[in-house]
Amino acid sequence: MSLDLIPLAAWAGLVVLALLCLPIGCCQKFVLGVGSWALRLALLAALAGGAYLYFRPGEMPAQVNNVLNDFPGLLSILPDRSAAHFGLCLACLVVAPLLPLLMVLDVTRALAGRRLNRLRAIADGRADVVATRETVRRTTVVEATPVPVAEATPVLRPIDRRTASTTLASAGSRIPIAPPVR
Repeated sequence: MSLDLIPLAAWAGLVVLALLCLPIGCCQKFVLGVGSWALRLALLAALAGGAYLYFRPGEMPAQVNNVLNDFPGLLSILPDRSAAHFGLCLACLVVAPLLPLLMVLDVTRALAGRRLNRLRAIADGRADVVATRETVRRTTVVEATPVPVAEATPVLRPIDRRTASTTLASAGSRIPIAPPVR
């Protein structure tokens, strides 16, 4: 890249960033989407780095050690630097406080755009926007005329003793009754 294009690229970057700062719904959704994905990937990279340091604890970058030296209170919470699980604990300690920020970015990205414009209209009290979408459907309920229920009447059959004894015997067990031997 020649030196003449560097100021031009700087001005182009300034204009693009100025447009992204404006309260335009699609720009807000884009910035929130890019920001949430960048944070998500950074958190996953931090967790992967912690897992890597579990297997190779001697490869801790010097920059991380320098930053940790500036925070002695943080070192008192973490295990010894030579422990295998030091990287895992450090990664969890970095990622855990940033998870709520990731959730906030996800929720605001979901609300940005057309939904955000509708919510702003509702908050401003503009009834035309609220009335465009009916949320409750009106249904009519037709009541049916009750059907008279006939009472059950017992069926009377002539019962003799032999039929009754056979019925009682077969009801007690499922084994077939053998005929009497003569």
